[in-house]
Amino acid sequence: MYDKMVPFEAEVEWIRRETRDTATYALKISNKDIQKAYKYRPGQFNMLYMPGIGESPISISSSPMDADITHTIRVAGDVTTHISKLNAGDKIYIRGPFGSGWPIEEIEDRDLIIIAGGLGIAPLRSVIRYILSDIRQIKSKQFRASTGSRVILYGAKTPKDIIFRDEFPIYRDAFNIYLTVDKADPEEYWKGELGLITGLFDKISFNPLNAVIFMCGPEAMTHAAIKELISKGVPGEKIFLSMERNMNCGVGICGHCFFGPKFTCKDGPVFRFTDIESFLSIKEL
Repeated sequence: MYDKMVPFEAEVEWIRRETRDTATYALKISNKDIQKAYKYRPGQFNMLYMPGIGESPISISSSPMDADITHTIRVAGDVTTHISKLNAGDKIYIRGPFGSGWPIEEIEDRDLIIIAGGLGIAPLRSVIRYILSDIRQIKSKQFRASTGSRVILYGAKTPKDIIFRDEFPIYRDAFNIYLTVDKADPEEYWKGELGLITGLFDKISFNPLNAVIFMCGPEAMTHAAIKELISKGVPGEKIFLSMERNMNCGVGICGHCFFGPKFTCKDGPVFRFTDIESFLSIKEL
């Protein structure tokens, strides 16, 4: 066993540029004993530590079935700036995993609608790839007979800001996918939709009483999406959010991510909407 509160070393296996300010980093744990003991669930996060700089909570964007642990990171501060300067073969340190994950058990025999905005697709990539791995392990017909429909709705500012652009064709093996952007330059060849992500709701067919929603993105987007979904009859207890509140320690000690009566790091980052409905509108300080 290992102590997840103590940073352990990992090596950067590869780096893939996603957008002008965002990249995916594949990490491999250096210590083989820790490598075997380390387990995570889709939706959890790690604290990534750069010696002499600090650490930052970053969602795990890989599936537990993937060979490498990946984090998709946007440059937004000192720690992420220094991570952006890493190359394959460089070392980084990890604490974790922490937090709650996506409730996979909730989606059995139900329609799954994944709603993501911007970098919010990163923690959802974990569950998307988890489902894809399931399909590859069992016969496709058997899997589809025991589950409902699956849909991904994703919105970005512009086509150039779409994260995991090259992976969406692979996701189509298991999901119906609808993309939208706020705006597209005239010279950009864009075949998707223009406008808010809520504009995609009328393009999909689902049974609201049999649907489960997994959602992550800017809070303005999630508030609007929740309001629209509930108006369509989706029960609030079947809507799950991954919150992007600032976290610091990962275990609810420092109080930095205090969220109503809960801590985002310890009780989240994935919450059932009805559990946080009464204080969801409280702005982060």
